[in-house]
Amino acid sequence: MPRRFEARRLTPLWLFLFIRNRNHGGFKLAEARSFVVFLFLGREASISIRVSVSADGQSWLLLDGRIDLGLMRTTMDSAMCKRAATIEFWDGYATWYKLWVDHTNYYAGIIDVLMAMTEPGWRVLDIGAGNGILSFPLYAKGCDVTALEPSVGMRNLLYEEAFKRGLDRVAVDERIWEEVPCDEFLNYDLIMACNTLHLTKVGLEEAIQKIFGARPGNVFLITELGSPEIRVRWCYGDYTIAFTKCYEAESSFTYHHLSEILEHWAFKEERKLYPDEVADIKRRVVFEGRHLWLKDAACVVMYWWKKITHMNTD
Repeated sequence: MPRRFEARRLTPLWLFLFIRNRNHGGFKLAEARSFVVFLFLGREASISIRVSVSADGQSWLLLDGRIDLGLMRTTMDSAMCKRAATIEFWDGYATWYKLWVDHTNYYAGIIDVLMAMTEPGWRVLDIGAGNGILSFPLYAKGCDVTALEPSVGMRNLLYEEAFKRGLDRVAVDERIWEEVPCDEFLNYDLIMACNTLHLTKVGLEEAIQKIFGARPGNVFLITELGSPEIRVRWCYGDYTIAFTKCYEAESSFTYHHLSEILEHWAFKEERKLYPDEVADIKRRVVFEGRHLWLKDAACVVMYWWKKITHMNTD
């Protein structure tokens, strides 16, 4: 029997998608072809998520997008992507990350989801925790959180934030996800990763498979539309997608003076900027609220999987 696709519009910027298998009570696809099942429409962008069924019967989520007016980029420079996959990059980038995170509401929608979906007392692993922007709200709610963060530069930001919040005990693991045995975090209530798994040495697909191998009650993945292609399944064994949400997040950079902007971009390019690049940056700079801004936005996609508990009816 063909499955019924229902897309429910909740705000002008994002949709929830529900695909339900009536026979099994979970989310599943049976049709052996692709469907455009999720559509994001804004004034500057149109983004779709397609469900595709492969030859082996696996259902995949594939992201597609077209971005106009240059507000968001759908691809990342390959050299930049490789650098961002190193711990050394984040050690050096921590200064610019702090400038960004202190002046953006990028994480507000993600934190709202975490507050709605979690319970006090949950054991949580935050992979690539950064400065603890997602870990600390869960601490405050009463969760037992381990922040996995291999970059010393980002860990320093985390410790600074912990001090500001009056926390004298923070569980921090300095390893990369690839080095962590699954059984150390077996049966946690939640394992989450925000914009980190595609930077692992093993790649997103193997990294997320490892998460499911740790058998958490819930898995929360946050990523951005871009390169590399995001390819995730509706179901992983006895895990099924609980919801997916796509929305535009403000992602502007704030600076105190022009030299700071040029230093930041020179770091990203690993070289001195060319005169035309400097001129282009100067044209884009906006003065607002006693700061210099480079306005930007990002398309954020969230996936939440839940482990299905099979009840014994005997």
